[in-house]
Amino acid sequence: MDRMPDEIRRFSVTAGAVGLRRATVLCWSSVAALGRSLAVSGAITLVGPGLGMVPRAMEGVRGLAARRRELALRWAGVEIPGPPGPLPPAPEGASGAVARYRWIMSDPQLRREYVWVLADPLAGAFLAFLPIALVLSGVWGVFLGFFGVPLSVEWDGLWYQFIPIKGRTTAVLAGVLGVLQLPLALWSAPRVVRRHALYTRAMLAPGESELMASRIRHLAATRSDAVDTQMAEIRRIERDLHDGAQARLVAMGMTLDAAETLLETNPEAVRALLAEARESSAKALQELRDLVRGIHPPVLADRGLADAVRALAMVCPVRTEVEVDLPGRPEMPVESAAYFAVSELLANVAKHSGADRALIDIHYARGMLRIAVTDDGHGGADVLRGSGLRGVERRLATFDGVLAVNSPVNGPTTVTMELPCVLPSPKTTSS
Repeated sequence: MDRMPDEIRRFSVTAGAVGLRRATVLCWSSVAALGRSLAVSGAITLVGPGLGMVPRAMEGVRGLAARRRELALRWAGVEIPGPPGPLPPAPEGASGAVARYRWIMSDPQLRREYVWVLADPLAGAFLAFLPIALVLSGVWGVFLGFFGVPLSVEWDGLWYQFIPIKGRTTAVLAGVLGVLQLPLALWSAPRVVRRHALYTRAMLAPGESELMASRIRHLAATRSDAVDTQMAEIRRIERDLHDGAQARLVAMGMTLDAAETLLETNPEAVRALLAEARESSAKALQELRDLVRGIHPPVLADRGLADAVRALAMVCPVRTEVEVDLPGRPEMPVESAAYFAVSELLANVAKHSGADRALIDIHYARGMLRIAVTDDGHGGADVLRGSGLRGVERRLATFDGVLAVNSPVNGPTTVTMELPCVLPSPKTTSS
């Protein structure tokens, strides 16, 4: 359900002024959409083969729509789902205006954005202009309250809305109505901003069938990644068992066989062989413990995500601070995914960032476990170029989680992860 901001529920002059400024921005943005509309229309009618400039023009429309979604959420608490997928690929052999128009109309989301960018310069601008019109009308009424009589004589008659300005009384009445319209404009501005957001959602939000299809594609992709990751993990465990503990256990068995053979003839050699077998068993046990720790660390199972991440920070070569605000423990699979994601990110910080300090912030809000790892290194991290970051992204996608990387050149780098989960009622813990 959409969250209505408190500034809309409660009227105040400050909230009204802010709403008026936002309505002005939305009005101008809607008018500016006319440029995108003309660009798309011109690209469709452009003479030449292929789709021409239409895909690039629609990318601009999609960027404008993304900006409008952001404003709707930030200013009105209205969440508008994004596109279910990227722009559709260009069909082979298509050419001419008809093919370009058909390419737009073949994709439901693309069609919605095209209709929206055509309608927004009129419908969106008109809606956002309403409180501005009230302000302008109110100011004009106040002006007529002072100067309406001489202007009426000079211009041979003057009206303010339904009131003819014929003398001092009607001029004062126009001024009073103008003054009354000013608080009405301040009251209506935040509500108009919300209505504009709802109108934008009605124009841009994908349908249920599209969201379901996108969800199915996402689940199919993440399921495939999860299966691949699981198989890779199984192969790693088999390899570690074969090369480590299994080899030591086989060697220990051979040592015990030799000791049994020499038991009657050379007791001193048997004693040495038994000591060797004891050492091999201890090393095999340690390797098994390390293997189990790699699957699920004991500190994570015993003490939870917060203490497990603190343990990672203590052994990280880069000085790392940890801030935690969690009302409880996430489910074990989510906790494990978050732990290993943080472990991979700290390894990247230590190996590649050149940072002196790092900060891990873990908190829970609105059904999301949010983890931000920030370092003061040289930046330049990119998911497309880093196998470690891609692995983290795939691990989170299995749980419908997302990864966002903000890493400008010269830093700092902030990697933010979000995992949907349900925790108990808030109860703060921090470090």
